[in-house]
Amino acid sequence: MTKIKNILPELIAFFAWAGVMVFEILGSRVVGPYIGNSLFVWTSLIALILWALSYGNYQGGKIADRSADLHVISFILLLVSISLVILVIVKDPVLLNISSLFPDVRISSIWIAFFLFWPTSFLLGLLSPIITKIRLTHMESSWSVVWKIWSIATIGSIIGTMGAWFVLIPFFGVTELIILLGIFFLGLSLLCDYKHYIIAQCIVWIWLIIVQIFYVHYEKISEENNFYTYDTSYSHIRVSERTEQFSWKLIRDLRIDDITHAWMYTDTNDLVYQYTKFYDIFDALNPNAKNVVMFWGAAYSYPKHFLEKYPDKNLDVIEIDPKITQIARDHFNLVDSPKLNITHADARVFLNTTANKYDVILWDAFGSFVSIPYQLTTIEVAQKKFDMLSSDGVVILNVIGSLQWNNARFLEAEYKTYSEIFPEVFIIPVYSSNSNASQNIMLVASKNPELAKQWVSNTQYLDLFSRKMVLNIPDSTEILTDNYAPVDYMVAEMHN
Repeated sequence: MTKIKNILPELIAFFAWAGVMVFEILGSRVVGPYIGNSLFVWTSLIALILWALSYGNYQGGKIADRSADLHVISFILLLVSISLVILVIVKDPVLLNISSLFPDVRISSIWIAFFLFWPTSFLLGLLSPIITKIRLTHMESSWSVVWKIWSIATIGSIIGTMGAWFVLIPFFGVTELIILLGIFFLGLSLLCDYKHYIIAQCIVWIWLIIVQIFYVHYEKISEENNFYTYDTSYSHIRVSERTEQFSWKLIRDLRIDDITHAWMYTDTNDLVYQYTKFYDIFDALNPNAKNVVMFWGAAYSYPKHFLEKYPDKNLDVIEIDPKITQIARDHFNLVDSPKLNITHADARVFLNTTANKYDVILWDAFGSFVSIPYQLTTIEVAQKKFDMLSSDGVVILNVIGSLQWNNARFLEAEYKTYSEIFPEVFIIPVYSSNSNASQNIMLVASKNPELAKQWVSNTQYLDLFSRKMVLNIPDSTEILTDNYAPVDYMVAEMHN
């Protein structure tokens, strides 16, 4: 025990900064179910947490000048564990109210980061100056001590970052991890000093147990009511059931980061989302297509429909998250088929590495409710799609956009980007060709410009063909590239 005491300040520096990084990464998982994981969310979290840590360092220096001792560190760590208990209790009400009060994700993400993550980060920021002061015995070695502590803290940060992504998040839920962090910091507090604050430490310990019991009980009740939650390496996922407003049919709902990504009727494989029915237009454009690939699985609503309607065709599905595929099997009636090949890979990585050739590419990959990840929107991606298609190949891409000129920046940019590569590009608004409201818009790009002409003779799709629009894109419209693709900003303009 004496040996541990001798290196305790260094141990606290290591584990505290490991905890800081776990806490910061967890922040995105806490916020994601309410406002997504966009560039704005990450920017707000990083900026606010860095502000809190730096201000904590400043105030910690003042505390160190007055009293630098292990019992002070113990008290701060106790406060950290208390703040995490409070975070578990208040996070959902705070997230719900702020996201409702400030629809603009740029504003709501800042306020959420401030209320939920600033206090704990500030407390953690107090520790480094106090730890350093404990180790400072004479001025000649001051810089050596400072850099030693910061080096140890940096190593802890690296371990915490890797541990969070590779070990903790794939196997524990977000709420469980916050509770575990509370227990972790309480343990460090006890290790530093179990005499001065033993009563308070015991009270926090009891609260942590109560919160965990309540959480387990809540999970059990949720599952009894067909409400399931999962935390994967990529997302927070919820599966629930509700009754459709007009048909009164029972619908199963898949929510990824609290945004609905798929619905399914519990008694049939009929498509619920209107836009998913528009993917069938590939059959009008390229009726001889045999090999089709769809990027994005989710609940596998369209793949199930595809297997029923086109038993003579083959479908590959590229889904990044294997857990989502398992959820589709468990809750959305996905059944393996020799005509269905599922690959778990990042969409861009697959495009970069595959040698497969396809007749049709169906695209429904979103990073949030309305935004496609920027690296999947660029001219380099359009070129890779063109290269992997057969001579009559077609791309059908779901875009959330508006036809109103000042709200159509992303739609126009994506349209122009594909027009640089494909000889035939047009759009089909799913709900209205006259409305300026945001809606699903199917962007169609054909490798053979003659394909659209034969569509007219296919009476099954005449109604959809009547909605076809060719856009007149302004010369000033940007072409999206890997070097420059401000997709999040374009989408934010559309919704604000």
